[in-house]
Amino acid sequence: MFLAEGPQRLCVVWQDTSHKLQIIRDICIFAITSHQTDTRDLGIMYRFRCTLVVLILAVVCLLPTAVRGQGRLVSVLAERDLSLEQQLDSVIVEFGLDVNKNDIAIAFKLLRRFGGTTRCVALKYKTQDPKGRAIEASGIVAFPLNRRFRGVVEMCPYNREKNLCGTARMYSTEILASSLGYVTIMPDLIGYGVTDSLTVAYQVSENSAILSAHLRLAAKEYIENELHLVLPSNSYLFGYSLGAPSAVALAGLYSSDPSYGVKVKALCVGGGAYNPRLALENTLQKGTINYLIYPSLVRSLNFWCDAGLDPAKIFYGRVLKDYESLSSSTLNPREMARIYGEDLHTYLRPEFFTPEGSQELERIKAILDTFAVPGAGSQPIPTSVKVVIRHSENDDIIPVVCADLLYYQIKQTVPSVRYHRERKGTHYETAVRSFSDLARILL
Repeated sequence: MFLAEGPQRLCVVWQDTSHKLQIIRDICIFAITSHQTDTRDLGIMYRFRCTLVVLILAVVCLLPTAVRGQGRLVSVLAERDLSLEQQLDSVIVEFGLDVNKNDIAIAFKLLRRFGGTTRCVALKYKTQDPKGRAIEASGIVAFPLNRRFRGVVEMCPYNREKNLCGTARMYSTEILASSLGYVTIMPDLIGYGVTDSLTVAYQVSENSAILSAHLRLAAKEYIENELHLVLPSNSYLFGYSLGAPSAVALAGLYSSDPSYGVKVKALCVGGGAYNPRLALENTLQKGTINYLIYPSLVRSLNFWCDAGLDPAKIFYGRVLKDYESLSSSTLNPREMARIYGEDLHTYLRPEFFTPEGSQELERIKAILDTFAVPGAGSQPIPTSVKVVIRHSENDDIIPVVCADLLYYQIKQTVPSVRYHRERKGTHYETAVRSFSDLARILL
């Protein structure tokens, strides 16, 4: 009997609809058998038992609120309502889109046809940092107003400056899915939002997956306790660029841990460095990158992985001189590449391009090896999950070979995986088409 397992267990199983009838049955048995009396007044006994059943049912119904403090949710930080046009204007500005292009025009037409107003809520919640220590982080939950929830979209965020994260702006391009009737959940990565005093954690996809899963639990508490609505158990996972490996890791997390109670319907990713070491090696061979991210990566590895890397043995020239500001995650890496140059030979030490390499380079590669997804021993993605991968051969930031490898790995267990390997299109142009992939799945 669930009654014998204590109130915490009773609260957990009450959240699962399949157990509610069993709980009520247990309560009725308890009410009938627990009261022993010699009275012959059957009317009094009947009224006593009915009253007891009602009281216990009332307590059970209130249990989710009573144990709320033991969950993930800490507090609500802010709220904001956004019209569909406000969201579309932000997307145009952020990506510099030409709305007259055919594929973009079609996407916007679909959004205007099916979209609506969205409420964005910033939450503080309990989770863990990349070293496994307890920490309070932040993230946003967005949902449609005056519409039934069609499901949950879990967005793993791409890289951006600290002042442009979801809770800082109370908006992010990724939450656009909420205008289509979905609850959208997107965490701030460690180093953003309420943790912005910390160094940003780059490429630690397994931890990013944990952030997303814990934020989903906090969102469930918020929606059930504040809105008195039910958060659907089905999830659609999306990630582009830095968020793509995190989405893959999140699919593996839900597959390996059924206690989350999440059914993944689809995984849609694009432009990701699923194998960071492979991405680094190919970029060094190419010799150019339109994104000055390596100072931030080195700082992240030193802070979160205790790598002990010496920037002076990795960089030289202006980049070494300005290392502190360039690694602060407060500047736009794309803009910095225009200022400092896209040629890696102008700021990475010469030994990085020799067959012998350098000790610092080998240490970086060894750590990046541990960040690959799917990782060694990862639970295979279920065959029922719809998987869509997109990457461009002309990607100017992340080499396409990363997506080639991911496709090969996933198709071993998901034969129907779809891989769009584009022949042209920059990293940012492909992002729009990757979002369109998700929109087609959701619609």
